[in-house]
Amino acid sequence: MEWYESEDRALFAETAAKYAAWTLKSIVEEKLTGRTTADEFNPEIIRQAAAAGLLTAPLPEDQGGAGLDGLGRAIVLERMARGRAGAAVILAAHWTGLSALSSLRNQEKIGSWLAERAKQARAENPWLCGVAVPAAVKNVKDGLDPQATESGEKVMLSGEWTCPLHPSLVERLAIAVPPSDGDPRVLWLAGKDLAPYCQEAFPGTGLLELPTCRLVLQSLEAPAGDILARGDQALAITDRIWRELYLGLAAVMVGNAAAAFAYAWEYARERVQTGRLIIEHQEVRRMLEHMNTLVEAAWAMVTTAAAVSDSRMALDRSRRAYTFCGSAGEQVCLDAIQCLGGYGYMEDYGLERRLRDVKSIQCLLGSHSLDWIGERC
Repeated sequence: MEWYESEDRALFAETAAKYAAWTLKSIVEEKLTGRTTADEFNPEIIRQAAAAGLLTAPLPEDQGGAGLDGLGRAIVLERMARGRAGAAVILAAHWTGLSALSSLRNQEKIGSWLAERAKQARAENPWLCGVAVPAAVKNVKDGLDPQATESGEKVMLSGEWTCPLHPSLVERLAIAVPPSDGDPRVLWLAGKDLAPYCQEAFPGTGLLELPTCRLVLQSLEAPAGDILARGDQALAITDRIWRELYLGLAAVMVGNAAAAFAYAWEYARERVQTGRLIIEHQEVRRMLEHMNTLVEAAWAMVTTAAAVSDSRMALDRSRRAYTFCGSAGEQVCLDAIQCLGGYGYMEDYGLERRLRDVKSIQCLLGSHSLDWIGERC
């Protein structure tokens, strides 16, 4: 037994694995029958996650959740990503937004909203939380930085943010605003109201389940009462948002890489080339061993960062885990494709999708986000 395993975490991991298997089967079948396209969102993904009790798992028990900690969330996301990375990113983004709101549950409007939504977590039309983080690169066209200025009863929002979940899918969106005027803040806005301001990712980004976007606001008026936190409290919540996003996406990339390695390993043990099994070739064995080492090293970084998620170094560790897991996951997927030869590039085997998935996740919080999101719409 690994040091981080426990009965509760193992139970949630098993649930996530079953959910991922269903998600994979459902989406593949719909794609083959022509019932969906690459840029459509399948709401059944969320309904099944709600039925499995995954949507509210990180909430405390007194709020209708299961109290799943940082390690537990990482394990669930890693296991889910072995089935579909896009579905796991949806859950990671939802959990990040939920965590930002949960940290303010002592506020009456937040506490009552969370309690009400927890009761509806397994409803026919489940809800999602979302989060928006400042774009990693300024738009060279207009040079806007994310900012908010108050005037009377209104807040004027301007800037650019990256939304891992399209606001049209979420009920509430937590927007982290950096300190442009010395007063950082976190705003709580209805996601669907912001949908007209979103520039969607262009098709072909790999994450077929995940409609992500770039949120561009120019002097949008919002009620001042939607400011949840400001000052030091807002900075703490913003750090938490970044930390959990980095860590959640890192876990997803590890699970995606683990699935790619497992497929290449099984293929090499069954496929015959030049009169012998592929795995009997020395170079193939070396590649497989290197892939396995990268997966283990990446997972060690994730679990270590998750174990100290409340410490002073948590944000730095999570950011480094995100960076390393992206590089390692990309290399594992490339090597897995090489193990299959020309077949690795065919859709039938799924490894080309694994490579697109990890590259897309790297771009979500990386320096190329504006190259990827919005500029080619």
